[in-house]
Amino acid sequence: MTQQTMPTPPEADARPAGFLVNLFGLLADFLFLREGQTRIDLYAFLAWLRRHQHADQAQRIEADPALLDAIRNALAEGHGEIITRLEAIDEALLHLCEPPGPFATVARTARPDLALRALRT
Repeated sequence: MTQQTMPTPPEADARPAGFLVNLFGLLADFLFLREGQTRIDLYAFLAWLRRHQHADQAQRIEADPALLDAIRNALAEGHGEIITRLEAIDEALLHLCEPPGPFATVARTARPDLALRALRT
């Protein structure tokens, strides 16, 4: 008896390691430039990706209707809520980079404010 495996969607194979972290990082950069705006437009984000040499990311997002919808819904939460969530992601990454090693050093150096906060808790 052979075991059948479920096929993987072709989009999943095309996404490299770090895709999610990169996507969140680009979103954070985009939002930083729009501080104070309450409504963030999905198509403005996609256009910004293209203008800043990330057309491949824009194409991946547009090629996946579920991802496109998910990002649209996330952006609808508003600038402040998204920043709060991105801050929580940074904190989680800091914890994931432990125990001490090269990734932990990068994380603590990039966000010393979070590293200090983590030491206090």
